[in-house]
Amino acid sequence: MSETPPYTPPARRPPPTIWQRTTYRWTAITAVMAALLLLYTQHPYYLGQQFAPWRPLYTAAFVGWLAIGLFYVKATLQKFKGLRYAMRDGGLHLLILAKRSYRDVLSALEWRIVGGLVVATLLLALLRSDSLGVGPLRRLAQLARHEAGGVAQFLLPLSAVILVARGLRPREAWRRIKNPRVRTTVLAIAVKGFFTPLMTGFFSGHANAIADAWMRHKNLPPFKFTVPKGPAWEQAAAWWGYVKQRLPDFVPHASDFSGLLSPSTWTHADMNWGLGLAYDVVFFVDCGWALIGYASESRWLGNKTRSVEPTGFGWVVCLACYPPYNNVLGTYLPLESGVARITNPTTLLYIRLATVLLFTIYSTATVAFGFKFSNLTNRGITSRGPYRFVRHPAYLCKCTAWWLEHIPTITLTKAFFLTLLCGVYALRAWTEERHLSKDPEYLAYKRKVPWILIPGVY
Repeated sequence: MSETPPYTPPARRPPPTIWQRTTYRWTAITAVMAALLLLYTQHPYYLGQQFAPWRPLYTAAFVGWLAIGLFYVKATLQKFKGLRYAMRDGGLHLLILAKRSYRDVLSALEWRIVGGLVVATLLLALLRSDSLGVGPLRRLAQLARHEAGGVAQFLLPLSAVILVARGLRPREAWRRIKNPRVRTTVLAIAVKGFFTPLMTGFFSGHANAIADAWMRHKNLPPFKFTVPKGPAWEQAAAWWGYVKQRLPDFVPHASDFSGLLSPSTWTHADMNWGLGLAYDVVFFVDCGWALIGYASESRWLGNKTRSVEPTGFGWVVCLACYPPYNNVLGTYLPLESGVARITNPTTLLYIRLATVLLFTIYSTATVAFGFKFSNLTNRGITSRGPYRFVRHPAYLCKCTAWWLEHIPTITLTKAFFLTLLCGVYALRAWTEERHLSKDPEYLAYKRKVPWILIPGVY
């Protein structure tokens, strides 16, 4: 009898190299950023003037990511190599989801076809939107804007969707997305994708208002820059050209401060101008800091997302406070100005001063988060600034400021609707409490700061 050969275990695959891990993560993140670029440059909502500053900014950020993102991911993996498989790693979640989908849904050849269709759709969309229509690409952009280009822009993604749909297993896909860690990553991307463009628009709006107020103080033409239609780079160049042209107007002179440094000469108009400027500065800081928080999630900053609001109700009450959904809220909770009941200029000035002070506290609550600020997410608990006294100081100050703003024209109907509007923010506080209370660190913070809105009361 011949002897049975000894069992030889199958050879293990060698572990992936640092460059392989880097490439996998970079590819997964790039795919998400490319999908968002397509959304921001094609969806009618994001083509409005409100998002005019965001479109060229995101296009530049995407190009920057293509240029240095690979090296950033590699440096991050090397710096935090002990945590490279930590399950808070959003890049890892995207990678796992992509790999499983790649293996289970379509064959390798079919995925290559889908990838080609997606790349072709993205390039065609960029050309048709003028985002890359400069230099040698201008002629190509003109061809892409032909009617045939519009048909191709419709058929290319449709073909990719049909091809992927053939291999989809809805129950299996839903099971993967329901995984708490993967769901956190997907929802965190949705939060960033929605709020970052909004904050950019708010930030640029208040920056323009500050510049305009300073021009009015110097009795110069107002600072009004409208982003022109055209390629992203031409938009950026037009903005810089306008700013460079008006830059000498911004330079302060001694005469600009002569009246400001003499309070005895201030008129009510001067004080209203100053409070209006202070209001815009407060929200310039608030929106700018919020924008940094949304756009800067990184292990280097220690602000990775721990969890995202898990309930649909929590999302509804939060999104109802922001465009475009707050238009619906404003329709059902109208706060139109009625007949003025307080007309004394000095009293109105004190009311406005109190309002600006409340909004200042509201802004410091945003800054207190540092790089961790983000709606609907838990990226770390803060107990600094106003959060030393109550757990939701921003909502308290915002709602109180709204009441002060509307006191001069208050009516019973307006008071009723204003109460309901503040009730929406109370619901936001309740859903946030329910969400954050799953974090032991927040439970410790609750024991330290027992008051939700009003110290010593509630």
